[in-house]
Amino acid sequence: MAEESKPINALTTARNKLVEERRALAVAMALGYGRRRTDNSQTNDMREAFIGIQNTIEAIDRAIAHEKLIASESPRSFVVPTVETVPLGASRSGNGQ
Repeated sequence: MAEESKPINALTTARNKLVEERRALAVAMALGYGRRRTDNSQTNDMREAFIGIQNTIEAIDRAIAHEKLIASESPRSFVVPTVETVPLGASRSGNGQ
């Protein structure tokens, strides 16, 4: 059983480090916005880095789910569930209510 959790532990450690990086980057971006530096190259670079980190975190989440699935005794499917994200203020029903 311990052998099966090694990939999950490694993925979880990597994810935790990326979350720390994302948080630090969010603080730096907020400082730039506070100083009204919203359209300079440094802020644009930070936004791109933030998106890249977030995409990597989401990929790791899918990898962890997949590792848990293949570690189970009798996997029913190798389809990894996805996480649905909803923009702030949006409705899940899709009709705006």
